[in-house]
Amino acid sequence: MKALFVMPVYNQAEELPPLLEKCRRNMPADEFVIVDNGSDDGSAKMIAESGFDFIRLDKNYGIGYALRIGVEKALERGCDIVGNIAGNGKMAPEQMHRVIDPIKNGEADYVTGSRFLPGGDSPNLPAFRKFSIPLVVNTLVMLLFRRKLTDATCGYRAFKIDLVHNPQVRWQDKWLRHYQFEYYLYAKAIKLKYRCIEVPISMIYPAKKKNYSKIKPFVGWWEMLQPWLLVGLGIR
Repeated sequence: MKALFVMPVYNQAEELPPLLEKCRRNMPADEFVIVDNGSDDGSAKMIAESGFDFIRLDKNYGIGYALRIGVEKALERGCDIVGNIAGNGKMAPEQMHRVIDPIKNGEADYVTGSRFLPGGDSPNLPAFRKFSIPLVVNTLVMLLFRRKLTDATCGYRAFKIDLVHNPQVRWQDKWLRHYQFEYYLYAKAIKLKYRCIEVPISMIYPAKKKNYSKIKPFVGWWEMLQPWLLVGLGIR
């Protein structure tokens, strides 16, 4: 089975050099595409000189749009698996095999990482996330889907491309341009009874606890919760 991983990037000039070097040393994916979401801080030059396949967008259309492009590339190239890794350095490329292998081994259709499982880790995790993920998001998923998750918001994931061939999965809808995209796919995979599992991964946050996320308070939080609610209630 051939796997393609997409890495969306927007203005990560500080984090990119060590991250790109880790990707060079550890790349279990068969294909790897960086989607530059209109960076204007020097990231575009680093990506262009990295030697990796990349797509340059003229402006930031949203992380969901970048991930959709990754899925489209996987379809064009006949890949069986598509996944994503963050471009901010919080996810370890050397752990990519953890989300790929269960699919290749026939154990799962959809695999997502969890920083809260035994063997997972999240050094410097902000207190807000430490409590809001299990108490709010995981609880919401349990109520709507009757499914116990340990980390419903982790963005380190891979899934069989068959998921987007399902006519009930409207992954190209315009409302999925931002954080909704990845959680919509996850919610749909659970709703449609695909084999979904979690695996332990590390999420490494900066020690200074600043610039650790581009998620905007309230707006971004809603974009993450919205798909769980709409899919769980049968609206989408």
